[in-house]
Amino acid sequence: MPEKIALPAVIARLAKLYAAEPALSDPFLHILWDNIGYLIDDDRRAALFAEFGETIGFDSAAILSASDSRLLAIARKGGMNPETRVERWREIAGMVAQDCEGNLSGYLRGQAPAKARAFLKRFPAIGDSGADRILLFCGLDVRPSVDSNGLRVLVRLGLVPLAASYAATYRAAVGKIAKDAGRGRDWLMACHTLLREHGRALCKRNNPRCIACPLDSVCAHAPARGL
Repeated sequence: MPEKIALPAVIARLAKLYAAEPALSDPFLHILWDNIGYLIDDDRRAALFAEFGETIGFDSAAILSASDSRLLAIARKGGMNPETRVERWREIAGMVAQDCEGNLSGYLRGQAPAKARAFLKRFPAIGDSGADRILLFCGLDVRPSVDSNGLRVLVRLGLVPLAASYAATYRAAVGKIAKDAGRGRDWLMACHTLLREHGRALCKRNNPRCIACPLDSVCAHAPARGL
C-alpha cells in the first residue's frame, strides 16, 4: 500500500504540472459560465461564453430584454435541451434583477457568508460545490471548494474516504482541505484549480493515465489496478 502524501505536497507537485489560469471574479459570470452549455468541454464552453458576452451581454437587463431567437441561437450550440437553457438564463437574470437590483456581487457582499451561500444555491446548476467556489474565487469568503474531478483525485489518493453519497464525500473533502486553509485564499484557489485540472487531464473517471501521473507512486488507487 503506497504511503499517503500530505495534501500540500500534492498541490506542490501538481503546480509543477499545470499552469494556473485567470479565474472569473464576478459571481454572475460564474453562474452564467456553469449554465452556458450542457456536457461540453472547457474550450467549447469558453467560445460560447465569449459569444454570449458579445451578442447578448453579461447584464441581467440585457438578457431579459433579448429575444428568444437570439438566445436560442447561442443555446443550440451548447448541447442538449437548448430551450431549457434559455429558460435558465432568463431565470438567472430575473433573480438578479428582482432580488439584487441587478447587482449580484453587491448583494452577496452585504450578506453573511452562510446567507450568501444559501442564496447562490437557488440558482440553476449551483450546488454546494458551485456556491463554495463562487464565494472563494469572488473573494466573498475563504472556504474550501472542490469539483467532481478534484474530488475523484482526493478519493483515489486515499486522502478522502468514499462515502455513501456524493454530498457526504464532498463534505469530507472540504473538511480535509480546511485543515490547511490557514495557507490562505490563493492556496485554496490553487487547490481547487489544480485538483480539477488533474482530474480532467490524467486522473480521469475512465481509463486514468496513471503511468504519466506524478502522484502514481503514492496513490492508493494503485493496488486496485493490480500494481
